[in-house]
Amino acid sequence: MRRREPIRITFANRPIAVSKNPEIKVKSVCGFCNNGWMSDLEAQCIPLIGSLMQDISAPLDTSQQSLLSAWAVKTAMVLDSTNPRERQSFYEKAECEKLRLSSTIPDRTRVWIGRSSLNGLHADGTDVGIVTPDGTMIAKGNATTFIVGHLAIQVFAVHPLPEYKDKTINEIAPRPGPWNELLIQIWPANSRSVTWPPPLTFTGRGTRQHIGQLLYRWRIGKHASHPIGAT
Repeated sequence: MRRREPIRITFANRPIAVSKNPEIKVKSVCGFCNNGWMSDLEAQCIPLIGSLMQDISAPLDTSQQSLLSAWAVKTAMVLDSTNPRERQSFYEKAECEKLRLSSTIPDRTRVWIGRSSLNGLHADGTDVGIVTPDGTMIAKGNATTFIVGHLAIQVFAVHPLPEYKDKTINEIAPRPGPWNELLIQIWPANSRSVTWPPPLTFTGRGTRQHIGQLLYRWRIGKHASHPIGAT
């Protein structure tokens, strides 16, 4: 992507940094992984992500949905690891190992894709607390949003607290909105082919379809923790 404006980078409450380089290097993984399975995954995704980010309509079969989801979760894990001074990483080492060894996406993880009318570059991660109506914390979640060209991807993962791991946690709902028309769920992968883009498009104006609504989709209640990310 050609850079149109400087990149704004924020980590929790640290001062905003501005960079002219859209590529940000982080000391998160070893060279063996970076140049091995991660590089292979990137190479496999280039044709698929390349067409979607360039705003080319395309069907995605089950294998393509799984491939794109694995890339999205891998990238979410890397972003999650970039802010160790302010918080403990959300994704556990065992989850990262399973993704590396067998492309296994963590349980209770969902991935969606949508279309942005703006040709942008964005990465954002937010920790959320999941509580019952009486205020009891039962789980922690992490929402990660990427925008690459016209392609928007969102990953939402949930970790029940130890005392609730063996209990059923009902479906966690986001803020109200036309999400079924704005987003296509690709993980867990559909058993049928899906077509991108979805019926509605995120825009830079308005309210219900503004791209900002996607970034704040899971910020429902009170501020629970510091956001992480780069925009």
